[in-house]
Amino acid sequence: MKNENPYVLFTPQILSDWKLNGVNYIKLTELESDLSVNFFELIPNSEIPDSGDTIYHIDSEDIIELLEPLEKVKFLVHEIYLEEES
Repeated sequence: MKNENPYVLFTPQILSDWKLNGVNYIKLTELESDLSVNFFELIPNSEIPDSGDTIYHIDSEDIIELLEPLEKVKFLVHEIYLEEES
């Protein structure tokens, strides 16, 4: 039984692929963690925020800032959102 991490770091390539695939919005959701790092999941084309979530337009400057490396914050993408490439 594998216990692989299904998340990958958000990269310029993922952003580019999402734009090509028609993603318009990205939802930012904080993930629970016992580590000293804050993890946030990016969910493409999710336009309905839950409490505490933030929605960004794909072309906003805020998305570009998520690509900058930070010591205590990591922006992750679940692999299920990467499988749309064909």
